[in-house]
Amino acid sequence: MILRRDFLVGVLALAALPALAHPGLHRHPHRRRVRRVRRRVRRRHIRRRVVWRAIGPRRALVVPLAVAVGWELLVDDRVVVVHEVHDDHVVVKHADGKTEKMEVVKEDTAENTEELEGSEYEVEEEVEEEVEE
Repeated sequence: MILRRDFLVGVLALAALPALAHPGLHRHPHRRRVRRVRRRVRRRHIRRRVVWRAIGPRRALVVPLAVAVGWELLVDDRVVVVHEVHDDHVVVKHADGKTEKMEVVKEDTAENTEELEGSEYEVEEEVEEEVEE
């Protein structure tokens, strides 16, 4: 036999069930949620000034030891972008799209270690930020 007390407990439990099933009920009220956001970030290419050096009968560019793909080199007041790096030469691309192989000597000097202001480019970067709920 069902007692009145058992019946009332059952009815109250059924009435409270939708509130208990709510997903936000069990979270801590001051919990922070981490959200990933993609943002556009402006950066500058590394640009270095390089000079020519005569090595015997041929000329070679004096570039920094850490020269890398994507760097901009200022050669004879023209900006070229490095596309390939090898031990004795680099392949550069001019503003008109023409590629050229240039002989190089890797050496850090006062002229080529000074960083110049390069051209800007945009990168999409994933950033995590905390959001209060």
